[in-house]
Amino acid sequence: MHSLYKYLGLLACLFLSSCSLLKELTSDDITRMTSELFDNSYDMVFYSTLSLLQAERYTIIQADKESGIIRGIQHVERNDVEWNLKAFGEATERESTEAVFLVLPLSEKRTEVKLSLYRNALIVTRKDGHNHKRDSRTMLLTESTYDKWLKKLKDEIKRRKRLS
Repeated sequence: MHSLYKYLGLLACLFLSSCSLLKELTSDDITRMTSELFDNSYDMVFYSTLSLLQAERYTIIQADKESGIIRGIQHVERNDVEWNLKAFGEATERESTEAVFLVLPLSEKRTEVKLSLYRNALIVTRKDGHNHKRDSRTMLLTESTYDKWLKKLKDEIKRRKRLS
């Protein structure tokens, strides 16, 4: 009986910890996760961001220095569409990751970067022999992903500083 209580206690702890992992992110959480301050000039951060996207094999689709908006996209072609449609009735036909940077000058030597990452997909569902397609756009909200991108941007800024 004693081991049953231990088992139930362990299950309760696991349940409660899994609930805390699924907590809803607040706007403050998202701002903290997706923003970074740099002690560098606007030009250095702006051009380092462009260089980073290029190095990560993103196609730059917008780079507006006046507004500070930089958008890049990376497409992934899928060759398992027909197999997934047969097996599951649904498949991702085309997907991409979109990176949107907002580079904001705060002072002569201080710049803020806000980053948003999106997963875009064209989903195909087969019903009654007919394919139905729908677009899906989801903001990625994994803190470690943003940490990696912002660290890479810091590293790119350091690299470009060494060159100048």
